Amino acid sequence: MWQEIINNFISVTSVSIVIVYLSKILISNLFSKDLEKFKNNLEKEAFSYRVRYEKMHLRRAEAIEEIYRRMVKTYRAFRSYVHPMQSSKESQEAKGGEVAKIANDFSDYYEENRIFIDEDLAQKIDKLSDVFRKVWGEFETYRFGEKLKQPYFEGYKNAWETISKETPIIKKEIENEFRKIIGIKDEH
Repeated sequence: MWQEIINNFISVTSVSIVIVYLSKILISNLFSKDLEKFKNNLEKEAFSYRVRYEKMHLRRAEAIEEIYRRMVKTYRAFRSYVHPMQSSKESQEAKGGEVAKIANDFSDYYEENRIFIDEDLAQKIDKLSDVFRKVWGEFETYRFGEKLKQPYFEGYKNAWETISKETPIIKKEIENEFRKIIGIKDEH
């Protein structure tokens, strides 16, 4: 009787071990398949995220390039417009129209793409835009100063000093920030 109980116990134990072993293999295979599926999904998500990130970074780089190009064009136009040595009033009026167009193009493009610029840098660009507006307002007021009985030369002088002294400093700060964004290390 004890022998029979022991034999039954060994049989049950052996069968249990085989069942546990097979269950372990089956569960391991199921988990491996699930794990492989999860890894594949994770790789797909990572690839999708990387593609979106690269596209967004490319779009940001393009926006920065265009903002910078328009900013420099506006800066040069203002320097030419308010330079103390001008040839004639007709050319000055033509320059004024061109400067207004260039400055508005810069301002419009920047505002439409401001989302790609972090807030600290955006404030610097806003500051430069404000200087451009200030110079425009001062210069135009003084340019028509003969009608308004204001000193004509004073407008040229104030506008020129602002463009030649204030804007290069702000422009340099913006350029340094742009360089950091596109991965160019500052040597200084």
